[in-house]
Amino acid sequence: MVKIAVEQPFTSVQQALLQRGYKAEMLEDKEDAMDYDCVVVRDKEDLVDFHMNVPLVEAKGRTLFEIVEEVEERLVRSGKIMPPPPLETDEKSGGGFLAGAATGVILGAVAGLMLAPKSGKEMTEMLKEKTAGSKEKLSETVEQVKEKAADVSDKTKHKVDELKEKATDASDKTKGRVDELKTKLEEKKEEKELEKHAKEAEKELKAEEKAEEKAEKEHEKAEKQAEKEIKKAEKEADKEKGGIEVVEFGDSEVKTNNTGAATITPKSTNDK
Repeated sequence: MVKIAVEQPFTSVQQALLQRGYKAEMLEDKEDAMDYDCVVVRDKEDLVDFHMNVPLVEAKGRTLFEIVEEVEERLVRSGKIMPPPPLETDEKSGGGFLAGAATGVILGAVAGLMLAPKSGKEMTEMLKEKTAGSKEKLSETVEQVKEKAADVSDKTKHKVDELKEKATDASDKTKGRVDELKTKLEEKKEEKELEKHAKEAEKELKAEEKAEEKAEKEHEKAEKQAEKEIKKAEKEADKEKGGIEVVEFGDSEVKTNNTGAATITPKSTNDK
């Protein structure tokens, strides 16, 4: 991966390069500049005593946009990277990169003021010249950001409306499903009630059948007992009939003694 060093205090440049996918580090020691593929410095004169073949990008008085653009141009020229997409279409860095452009303008101008051996008036004029073009670019960038933000807002609103419609549709389907389940539960409940009544009726029917069966058995038992009693009576009657001799006395005289015993005496024919 390409390594880029950034001299203090340009931390916004480092962040922008990181967002573009490069390995960017803050340069702590100028002697370490040889270990990088490109170095962003405040002023090239700072490294005039160092003889190196590393591409140097000056940040003094420049916008963040211009610094990053030149870094990528230097890396492409040296064959370190393939031509990257334009910064204006970099969706990944987005508003953060563009917002950092303002910081780049301020830091670059301040670094120029600190390093330039000029009077206060001259430095003020120089600052105005350096920042005039940057302000125009920044104003254009802000307008672009506003347009993109409005477009994103419209798309988000449309997406929210779609989600609301889907949520309403899902809610209606869920409500319909709940009503269907309620109806099925009611039908199931009625079915259970009918089944319960059927079981109770079946139980009562079985009880009646058992009662009838028991009554029938009692009736049969009574009939058998009656038959048995009748046979017994007939047998007793036959027995009594067989042990008693019936005598026809004709005209008889019945006399009773003191003990109450009765004596039957047939009358003789002579007494007539």
